[in-house]
Amino acid sequence: MPDSYADVVERLCGEFDGRVPLQRVTQIVRQCCRETRGSDSPADPNPPGLEGLARQRLLAVSTGERTDSEGEVS
Repeated sequence: MPDSYADVVERLCGEFDGRVPLQRVTQIVRQCCRETRGSDSPADPNPPGLEGLARQRLLAVSTGERTDSEGEVS
């Protein structure tokens, strides 16, 4: 059974605990979910690539790289 959206958020919250606030983790995962959700499966709550993309953006945020308000590295 594939991980749920909540599983991804929980894992990333644990990984970035103390570096990125829970609200920011959730916001970035939500944005990445919208971006990775393809037109083939709009109802997929955990599209392929979601966790990797979110982790990449959270790493950027946690190391102080500039990101826009949605968490995208600029």
